Amino acid sequence: MPSAECSPSARKGLRYNAGAIVVRPRNSMCVIKSIHNNAAIYTDGKGYELIALGTSFGFGTIPREIPFSDIKHTFYGIDPKSLGLVSELSEDVLKFAAQLADLACTSLSYELSPNLPVTLADYIAFAIKRTRGHMVVEIPLTYDVQQSYLAEYRIKEMAVHGISRTFNVRLPKTEAVGIALSIVSCAIFASAHDAERQKTTERLIEDNTKIVEEKLHITVGRNSFDYARFATHMRYLIGRLIVGEYVSSGAAALLPVLEEGYPYVSACGNAVADFLEKSLDAKLDEEERAYLTLHVNRAFERETSGQA
Repeated sequence: MPSAECSPSARKGLRYNAGAIVVRPRNSMCVIKSIHNNAAIYTDGKGYELIALGTSFGFGTIPREIPFSDIKHTFYGIDPKSLGLVSELSEDVLKFAAQLADLACTSLSYELSPNLPVTLADYIAFAIKRTRGHMVVEIPLTYDVQQSYLAEYRIKEMAVHGISRTFNVRLPKTEAVGIALSIVSCAIFASAHDAERQKTTERLIEDNTKIVEEKLHITVGRNSFDYARFATHMRYLIGRLIVGEYVSSGAAALLPVLEEGYPYVSACGNAVADFLEKSLDAKLDEEERAYLTLHVNRAFERETSGQA
């Protein structure tokens, strides 16, 4: 094994921060493979591989020991499939993404994948490139993300300011919301209970989508933005119902208007609400029903435009 040529002191003594993403080293490390000029793969005391950033790490003999004073940042638990991606990312973007991942780990209540820094770096690098090239990418989920993932949305706001200061680029809202979605996509489940809850949520979303298709006589593409919008709201609603939280949106006053102006959509919304009540042993009042109907209409407006 290549790391056997490094001294034992170079392969022990690591402590981890929240989320086990960033490694705080103490003495020295053993480099076993170069990724690019400023990044390389190292081994820890248990033989696990991690990525480190530092000036000119890609040069020199391998294996060799590197003092911790030369290491600027380290990543633990990165998926080996992402190593090729790391080689294409600049050190500045990786460092910024690592700091943002640290913030997310300490700010959010759920566990995040160690791959989050690379996921964020990949998205941010291309978002900056697209913005500088005046390429507009439409992500029609801004409102839904803000409502359903408020904490992640706030982190996104801080990221936008940081990107502006660090890279002199102001991301448009359509690009910036992708940062919040990148964080959400890296959520992992710390217990069997969490995993089971996720399975229940996804099953309910699929069952409710079938109700929408049946009631509105439409076919919903599971890869469409319309479906993504609907699924985002359903995850938020189901999560709140499971823990007994209820929304105050001011939508109850619109229920008679919806029933009169959009009877098919209103009936669909009520059918979905009835199904959720039965499945989760919960009660959806007029406020929740109106809010749900509004989301059904908003998500599938193009398909339901002819149904009065």
